[in-house]
Formats: sequence, structure tokens, C-alpha cells
Amino acid sequence: MTGIFFLGYMAYAPFFVRGVLKRTGEERENYIKLHVGRWGRRSFSLPKSKVHISGLENKPQKGPYIIVANHRSMLDITLIQGYVNAHAGFIAKKELGKFFTVGQFLKILGGELIDRENPRDAVVAIDNMIRKMKEEGQVIAIFPEGTRSTDGQVHEFKIGSMKIVTKAKVPILPIAISGTEKSMPKGSVYIKKADIYLSIMPVVKPETFDKWDSKMLSEFLRNMLIDELKKIEGGELIERGKG
Repeated sequence: MTGIFFLGYMAYAPFFVRGVLKRTGEERENYIKLHVGRWGRRSFSLPKSKVHISGLENKPQKGPYIIVANHRSMLDITLIQGYVNAHAGFIAKKELGKFFTVGQFLKILGGELIDRENPRDAVVAIDNMIRKMKEEGQVIAIFPEGTRSTDGQVHEFKIGSMKIVTKAKVPILPIAISGTEKSMPKGSVYIKKADIYLSIMPVVKPETFDKWDSKMLSEFLRNMLIDELKKIEGGELIERGKG
């Protein structure tokens, strides 16, 4: 399955990038949402996974806002693109830019590539993303654990990852994810059928955390995700539709 996805991406990506560059304004935005959203959903429909969603009513109609999610699989990104916001930008390691059109793809979505060994890169990336949020209503998604969890726990948030949240002062959309680790575990190159659970939680408004430092905000958001995952994995998630 992964081989099919990769070959499909290799064939499709240049046409997508060309299509985006030919468009401007609302037409460009609609094109991105259509194609990236569809690609994200196919990551789950092709292996016949079932995506269970709750809290769609909590999703803001427009940006800027920052999605904060727990991280269990590489599929977490496509889950967000397919079912929450197709035009969400991500910070990714610079090495990904060496792969075929991946760098262009991430940049088009509002993302940034950084050298993890160079702190200055992270500062510049954060400033660029904040500018896009303020000027263009860009939506950003971050995984503050910094790496994928292999034991199902929500690990401590990296304080540095919260800098974009405390500096931007835009609404936060917490999202709890479960099941992607069964579809594509860390280290696996295969995508398998699984039940995927996605809970979109109520927005945390900037005035709520205006006086907090990164540590306080990290603990608050991490506890929200831990509590929500307990509900999901205890069978309390109610499917309310798909978007």
C-alpha cells in the first residue's frame, strides 16, 4: 500500500504544484483545499480505515489559529489535512526538502523547513509563520511532543515548540488523535486498515493564556489531550460526521 501511495504522489505532485502556482486568491485556496483534502482522506479510505470524528462544531470557519495535537504516526499530518484543515502548515526538518517536490508542497501549504541543529532556523521559521498567520489568516499545526509516541502516552511537550503559540497569540484548536499508530506505526512503511479516532476540542482563546508562560500553557494543553484520549480509548467518542 505504501508503495502505491508513493508512486501516486510522485506522479501527482508536479501537477498539483503547477496547478497551485497558476492560481491566485480564492481560486488558489479552493484548489489547495480540494486536492490536499482529498489526498488526506484517501490515506484512510484506500486501506479501508474508518475515521470516527467528534467536535466538528468546534472547528473555526477561518484562520488564523494553531492546531495542537498529540503525535502517534506519520499519518497524523494527513489526518489533519483530510479532516480538519487541508491548508494547515507544518514545521518540518530540512532533510525532507531533498525529496521530490516535498519542499515545494510544504511551502505551498504555509509550512517551513528547518535545520534542527541550527536554533536560528527555528527562530526565522516561527517569525515567518506568525507573519503568515497575521497577514494571510494561515492555519498552523504543531505536535509539541516533538516526536511520535510509541507507548500511547502523551509525552512532555517541548517548551521550544510552544514559542510559536505564545508569540502568535491566536486561538488554539486542541486535537486528540488515536488509532493512527495502528494504521502506520513508527518505523513502519506500510499503511494498514484501522479504526481512527479524531476529537476536535473547543478552541482556547488567547485571553485565556495571555498571562501564562510556555510551561503553564504546555501543561494545560497536555492535560486536555490526556483527558480527551482517556475518553476516546474508554469508548466515549461519539461520531458526529465527517468533514
